[in-house]
Amino acid sequence: MNVMAALEGCSVFRHSAEVVCRKVGAESILVPIRQNVGNLDFVYTLSAVAADVWALVDGQHSVDAIVDAICAGYDIDRETAAADVTALLTDLADAALISQVEPGR
Repeated sequence: MNVMAALEGCSVFRHSAEVVCRKVGAESILVPIRQNVGNLDFVYTLSAVAADVWALVDGQHSVDAIVDAICAGYDIDRETAAADVTALLTDLADAALISQVEPGR
């Protein structure tokens, strides 16, 4: 699924029920889970900023709210933050690690 064209500032995402995030040292790692078993062939390591974005992908925060939080927490301009957050969310959605919440849900 390529969500880039449909991604808007008001879009909201949530984590897939089939992925867990674990903190190992200073890194956050996403592990897809299938039938209660971690699929170690597809492990994703998140940067500190990406881990902050992941924490805000909770089915409640819009893309705009996530971008605002990243701008508040890091020395970055809004345009760059928006492009980076959009690219990350698109990659996570394409890997089926997150899904877009339908309006009204």
